[in-house]
Amino acid sequence: MRLKLSYPFDWQGLEDFQSYDYDSAGLPRVDYGGEEGLRYNPITIAQYGLYSLQLFGREEREEYRTRALACAEWLAAQARAYDQGMFAWIYDFSLPFYGPRAPWISAMAQGEAVSLLVRCHVLEHRSDFLDLAHGAIRLLDLPVSEGGTLGRLSDGSPWFEEYPTEPASHVFNGHFFALLGAADWADHTDLPDAWQRCERGVASIEKNWRLWDRGYWTRYDLHPTNRLASRMYQKVHVRLMRLLAFRTARPVFYKAARRWQAMLYDPWCNLLWLAVKSREKIRLRGYGQ
Repeated sequence: MRLKLSYPFDWQGLEDFQSYDYDSAGLPRVDYGGEEGLRYNPITIAQYGLYSLQLFGREEREEYRTRALACAEWLAAQARAYDQGMFAWIYDFSLPFYGPRAPWISAMAQGEAVSLLVRCHVLEHRSDFLDLAHGAIRLLDLPVSEGGTLGRLSDGSPWFEEYPTEPASHVFNGHFFALLGAADWADHTDLPDAWQRCERGVASIEKNWRLWDRGYWTRYDLHPTNRLASRMYQKVHVRLMRLLAFRTARPVFYKAARRWQAMLYDPWCNLLWLAVKSREKIRLRGYGQ
């Protein structure tokens, strides 16, 4: 499958990137409040770049191309040599909920950065973007125990960790977006090891997706805090499953997407979600502080 300029995940109705603070270069910053304040998050910047490329593909306005390239340039400037020719985007601030303490890395950041860099390489014929993507995608193969982002589920299946912490969180969308980066790298390079990495990530979802299924809603992660997805992330899970179904044509992914979509509009599922989510907010008040 040939890599397409437009990123396959559709943010329409979920994210319009208008809630962020933008610096003088037009790069988004996330307001974490408290001591952390405004921070550059590689995930947010990569997503904004990919979103801008989607808009460029629809309207071909130069401003969208410029935004995407500015995000790619920031990622190129901020990438750090990591281990054995690998490159990483290192977070220099801590997140109290899951517990990653600075410095830390994220599979989701690695994957989404690769998705943007490979596309900007195609757009601009920038070999430096491609070289950086090559070094970055390899961090998905390095185990968390060795400083990487590759975790394991209870049955030993691989999982790309958005937050490589202990205890493991196994964030559902984090693995998926990292997997999209692996798929983009495989589409562009057509290398055997790239396709193998991608298939391992797909097979892990195929085998284990029910771990995130509560019967009436999905879980955001498998962290011991046992959180349900928000309504927005339930929609994200549905879109990701549909995307995977379209890409692989495997019936199990169509089944999961339909099941999770039905939950969004079932009154009983929504009542259960609201009740559990309300108790969850009380139960987790102050967690990680």
